[in-house]
Amino acid sequence: MQFKYTDPVTDFSDGLVALKAYHEDFLGRGKPLLQLVFDLKTKGMNEAYANQCMNTYCHYEHANHLHHQDEELALFPLLVNHSALIDGMIERLMLDHEEIEKAWNLLAAQLKQPEAIKDFDRLQVLAVEFEKLQREHLNREDEDFSPLVKAVLNNEQREQVGAKMAELRHLEIN
Repeated sequence: MQFKYTDPVTDFSDGLVALKAYHEDFLGRGKPLLQLVFDLKTKGMNEAYANQCMNTYCHYEHANHLHHQDEELALFPLLVNHSALIDGMIERLMLDHEEIEKAWNLLAAQLKQPEAIKDFDRLQVLAVEFEKLQREHLNREDEDFSPLVKAVLNNEQREQVGAKMAELRHLEIN
């Protein structure tokens, strides 16, 4: 079976809309990730679960990295030095990215080699921690940061964010 990443975003004309689509994708994947780990713990590994592990690994491995780059290289540079509040929020979000990446790396080491998973309790702890950090971060962005960003960025800047996101994926937008 071949595992291929499919970007949850196809329209990069408005960077804030594209970023929100990533958030929705991540939030939608959290519960199935935890269900997979619960199923593995209660039923053990089989071919179908191994494929789910690999699909999950493939998606998050690409999506997390891209999404963090989108924010750090496309969005945050337009906002730095706008206000002390926004600068402080960016600093916190960057720290979140580091924590999420560390938690993901631990979980990814398991998911990318499903046949080698022996400690399902440990897998569950890693998955719960990763999903918790991811969800808290996304909620922080959606509830606290995004409303400020929408008030600060004009349409041209939102297009600029989207264009940079497309560039990071080696895509051309019209």
